[in-house]
Amino acid sequence: MREGVDSKYLEFFTHKVLPFGVNDTAETTWEHFKGVKKHMGYSSLYEKTAKDLDKPYTIVENFTKEVYSNNARADVSVKQVVRRFVEKDRDIVIWVSRAVPVEIRHKMLRGLAYHFRGYAITKRSPASTPGRELSQLQLCSLISLDQDTDTTCDPVNLRALTNFLIVHAAQNIRAHRELIENALVDRSLRHRLM
Repeated sequence: MREGVDSKYLEFFTHKVLPFGVNDTAETTWEHFKGVKKHMGYSSLYEKTAKDLDKPYTIVENFTKEVYSNNARADVSVKQVVRRFVEKDRDIVIWVSRAVPVEIRHKMLRGLAYHFRGYAITKRSPASTPGRELSQLQLCSLISLDQDTDTTCDPVNLRALTNFLIVHAAQNIRAHRELIENALVDRSLRHRLM
């Protein structure tokens, strides 16, 4: 839990050194976040529309999905922007989304929404050697609640929402890393078979 400018937010992060080149890892990470697979970790996608903007590496999405957290579930409607920044020594994918309304255990929490921001950074690992390039993948997710000023929320429901988001975010960040790693392994095996 961290204190932000306007409110408190939850932060989750992971990083891992991968036995793959930086370019392969960066491209695989972008493919993951620009596509539909990012939604498959701990959720089921109901519908999705996406459009590429005229700007390179920018996608705007609207989607509805059911997300899972242990034995709880929630239906969310999300607006999200995904953007990639390619720099000399690192590749960055960021996403910013807002989810409303949130339904947990079949109870609507009216007036509550949550913001989900995150990034994935791919760069050359300091453990790389001249004969073997390694990449470092860093993932971070930030979650903050957004409550209408005239909305009062039952503390029990607010606690349920917070617990739900904590578990879901932790599961989701792990799923992103595993899906990217699996895609890198598949890509490597395909190259070896050619």
